[in-house]
Amino acid sequence: MPQSNSFWEEYILNTGNKIAFFRKFKKMFLETLAAKTKIPLKILEIMENSSLELITPEISKLASFFKIESELLLSASSAIEPDKLRQLDFIFLQFKQNQDIKVLQQHIINWMTLTLADERLHWQDSRKESVEVLCQINRFQEAQKRAQSRDKKYAPFREYFKRLQKQRFDKYMKSGKKMTANSFVLWFLKNKATKISIPYRQSNWESKLNQLAQANNREFKKALE
Repeated sequence: MPQSNSFWEEYILNTGNKIAFFRKFKKMFLETLAAKTKIPLKILEIMENSSLELITPEISKLASFFKIESELLLSASSAIEPDKLRQLDFIFLQFKQNQDIKVLQQHIINWMTLTLADERLHWQDSRKESVEVLCQINRFQEAQKRAQSRDKKYAPFREYFKRLQKQRFDKYMKSGKKMTANSFVLWFLKNKATKISIPYRQSNWESKLNQLAQANNREFKKALE
C-alpha cells in the first residue's frame, strides 16, 4: 500500500466506510474481495454499510490483506467535528489578543472536557451499532452453518435421486422421448417413495422433488449441448 501524502490526504478527508475506501483504492469489486479474503460476500456487504468501532476477526483478515493496521479500517468516530475546531480557533484568537497563557490553558482544558464528553457519547452510540452489526454477522454465520448441516443431511438422498433420474433421462433419450421433471417426480413418488427415506416433510415432497428434478434436468440437457 503506497504511503504517499496524497493517498493519506484522501484517507483523512474520506468520511465514508474505510473498508470501501481501501477496496476502491485497490480497484476491486466486492465479489473479488470476498473471494480473495474468503469472507462471505453478505458479511462484507454488511460491514461496508455499517459504522464499525470494534476490531473483529473479519477486520483483522481484511487489514492483513490490505497490509495495514486494523485500526485504519474502523470508522473515524473520533474525528473532531468542524464546529469544535472553530471553537478551538476562537480560543487561540482570543489568546493572541489577551496573551494570558493561564487563561489559554484553562480555555483549552474546558474545550477538551466538552469535546471528550461529546465524543464519549458518540463512541457509545457507534459501539452499540458495531455490536448490532456483529450480532447480525453472527446470525448470518449461524444460518450458514445450519444450511451446511441440512445440505450434509440431504446430500445422500439428492445423489440417489439424481442418479435414478439420470438413468430414466438416458432411457427416454434413447427412445427419442423427452422426460419432464414433473413426470419423473410422479413416477418416483409412485414407485420409489415407500422404499427410501425422503428427508422432507411429506406435505412438501412434490414441490421439493420437483425443484431437484428441474435442476437435474437442466444439468443433463446442458451436458448434451
